[in-house]
Amino acid sequence: MAGSYESPRVLRITFEFRVPVGLRKNVRFERVKAAAEAFTSSIQVLAGQVFPWASEMRVRHEWSYAWYDHQPDPIQLPATADNTLPAEDAAE
Repeated sequence: MAGSYESPRVLRITFEFRVPVGLRKNVRFERVKAAAEAFTSSIQVLAGQVFPWASEMRVRHEWSYAWYDHQPDPIQLPATADNTLPAEDAAE
């Protein structure tokens, strides 16, 4: 039995499919749902082989207009004793 202080562990893999700007294509939500179901079935088949340690899989899908989605480069924070490996560990 897991200890009461054990941290939950989650692996999240995200895929984004983008419609090219200017493409005059009406993407119907029913098609999006069908595609999500197909991806889910395929991943479910693979999951037991590539992630034998996993006990469940959660699926999230959404369809939206990303009028504004600014994702700047990561901002590096100053090194501290808590976020930096000791010199002997970093060499490995």
